[in-house]
Amino acid sequence: MFTENLKKSDCCGCMACANICGKSAITMKHDKCGFYYPIVDETKCVNCGLCQKVCPMEDTFTGVDASPDIYALRNRDPQILKGSSSGGMFTLLAKWVISQNGVVYGVAFDKDYKVLHMRAQSMEEASAFCTSKYVESDLSEVYVSLSQDLKSGKTVLLTGTPCQIAGVQKFLRTRHIPTDNLYTCDNICHGVPSRMLWKDYLKILKEKYIAKDDRITGINMRSKRVSWKKQVMDVTLEKGNLENVMEDFSFNRFFLSLYGNRPSCFHCHYTSYKRPGDFTLGDFWNVENAGVTFDVEGGVNLVLVNTPKGQKLFDQLKGEADYQSVSKKSSWQPHLEYSAKPPAKQAAFWHEYTESNDKEMIMRKYMQGSFLTKVIRKVTPFLRKTGLYGFAGKMYKTLLVRKK
Repeated sequence: MFTENLKKSDCCGCMACANICGKSAITMKHDKCGFYYPIVDETKCVNCGLCQKVCPMEDTFTGVDASPDIYALRNRDPQILKGSSSGGMFTLLAKWVISQNGVVYGVAFDKDYKVLHMRAQSMEEASAFCTSKYVESDLSEVYVSLSQDLKSGKTVLLTGTPCQIAGVQKFLRTRHIPTDNLYTCDNICHGVPSRMLWKDYLKILKEKYIAKDDRITGINMRSKRVSWKKQVMDVTLEKGNLENVMEDFSFNRFFLSLYGNRPSCFHCHYTSYKRPGDFTLGDFWNVENAGVTFDVEGGVNLVLVNTPKGQKLFDQLKGEADYQSVSKKSSWQPHLEYSAKPPAKQAAFWHEYTESNDKEMIMRKYMQGSFLTKVIRKVTPFLRKTGLYGFAGKMYKTLLVRKK
């Protein structure tokens, strides 16, 4: 049986298995850390093997090309750039798809600030997908509606983590659903914290830092208020903001500490230049040393174009942005080569967190990261500025990443 010997590090939570099962034998249940895993009802299972066939963690990903075309890109529209986490490449893709009477699937906050994949038919709706959400998204509602959109001939853009993209792709292939009109975009990812941690964090904010007659009206987990290279989180209230609280209790700090990562993120199959998406997007951290001649203020995307289909669309859209081809060496990032390494005290964190009633105390204790993490984060910006980013990468590789 598919889940008989399943280790937690073998499941990325994409939910493809539960959605492919024609007998409704698989349900997704969360563990004490808030991560969802498949549970099989043996009385319904007929051992057809479809769940195993669609699992993106079941085999080593081979990808389409180890040598994608690589670009630095910056959207020319200042408003789009301001509302994007990086350089605004996603909006170029989304606008084109919407112009084709298509639909876009991406990650957004719902009215309660839960993080989930949603469907957008307009740019007003798709704008909710523009900024980063450093939480594992709920993909459960995507499979059926996306399949229906593709069957009806609609042009579709799907964005997500590489394991999510791969899971959906395998689902569609197994169901023999045409994908000629599907464009996929994965991101450079080091892992995702659970939705439970995010829910607990919001509860802390509401109970301790927000007045009872006030409420959250907006969250931006990658605000450019200070700089596009700073991990600044903004929480806007009806009667103000939580800027002071975010200085030392931002969820971004916890995300960067790696303590909340899903176990599979430390054994990722997709940390390479072989990518499941037509496009891969990320921040171009080393842009100052990549020979880029256009203005990089306000944010720059690193764009990997991984397929001929993606290249054709990129060539059609590139005139709307400042862009430049860059070398593989200058584009290198740790998580294009290695998975993150779990912190030495990760087991201790989860034990303390799940046993304690004071969630804020445990979060604050661990969100600073390990000593090595703090050292590397302090010196890496300096190394980037001085052109020694390769040395920073070697430090990261040696101390903080896990070989495949």
